Amino acid sequence: MLRAIAIDDEPAALDVLNRYADKVPFVDLVQTFINTTDALTYLYAHKVDLIFLDIRMPDLMGTDFAQLVAPLKKSIVFTTAYADYALEGFTLNALDYLLKPIDLTRFLHSCNRAYTQYQLQQGEPSGIFVKDGYDWVRVNLSEVLYIHSDTNLLFIHEPGRQVNTRMTLSEIMDILPGEQFIRIHKSYIVALKAIRKIERHQVTVGDVIIPLASGYRQLLEQRLLRK
Repeated sequence: MLRAIAIDDEPAALDVLNRYADKVPFVDLVQTFINTTDALTYLYAHKVDLIFLDIRMPDLMGTDFAQLVAPLKKSIVFTTAYADYALEGFTLNALDYLLKPIDLTRFLHSCNRAYTQYQLQQGEPSGIFVKDGYDWVRVNLSEVLYIHSDTNLLFIHEPGRQVNTRMTLSEIMDILPGEQFIRIHKSYIVALKAIRKIERHQVTVGDVIIPLASGYRQLLEQRLLRK
């Protein structure tokens, strides 16, 4: 479970984050703040893994706050109504940047990225949570063989199990660790370690033949040669 706080001078924005966090089974939004002074005091006294941080704050800009707490090594997701702050946010090594009004899907995307980062820091097996129907399902990334897309529906294939979730390939690629997975077709992502054979227009993953688009072949060969 990720322990999170949110900092925003607009109570309505904090209400949105609270509602969204209640829908995510692995995030506990333990405290919200309308000023950075109280948030800073709390950070030095309590365990916090993730910070949702508005950029335009009246007492201290969110970007300045992020620099101040950088030694604490917390995951930071900037939340703002101003897209022109995005570049500055990422130069501060922010985990993500959510533009208001925040979409629930993008919020979950940020939470999954934070969860994956947390697991790596803790030395735990890497995994993500996806919504399969009405249920939240944990997907252990070490078990994934390949992912197939049909419009905005993903089919995540593991040995003996398939998990379905509404998401695009581009969205899940932003979450998956790039050193473990690669896109080889407009409709397929594969786990590098699961590839058994590469042919001219297809690859074999486990016992399944998956199409290999010509535009992805060179990158795939380069990645496998580095292993």
